Amino acid sequence: MAVKILPNQIQNIQQIEAVVAGPDDANRLVIINGQFDCYLQASSQGPNYVSQKEIFTVLIGPVFTKQQFVQANATASVTKTAFSIIGGVGQDNFSWQILGVDADWDDESGQVELRIEAQVACSGPSQNATINGFAFNVTILAAVAAV
Repeated sequence: MAVKILPNQIQNIQQIEAVVAGPDDANRLVIINGQFDCYLQASSQGPNYVSQKEIFTVLIGPVFTKQQFVQANATASVTKTAFSIIGGVGQDNFSWQILGVDADWDDESGQVELRIEAQVACSGPSQNATINGFAFNVTILAAVAAV
């Protein structure tokens, strides 16, 4: 089950909309940038490799009908990481990864749903690896009737 991020949890959101001449009658380009805090942690107690995966979702941008929505794409990056070694010595491994990013029209809200799948991993005695935030960029192409 994905972790839903509420729109009011988005920080530093920036949105710009431009009139364009695009494919499939597209005439609007919406670009949205922002970031949000989250929590994803892996903890190891011994030499074994431990990982945790999670999907984070958030609804963003204007509301479109299915006919207005043409396509969307997205990128994301990890913005806040942490690791801790509690009394451990020896080989320590930590990793923070984005496994996938997707943006598509959500039929219930009419907005674009951004999905970020991430993983943290660590190995070694008493190790923790954490992702505490993501930054994102979403580009939406739509066909909106002129007013």
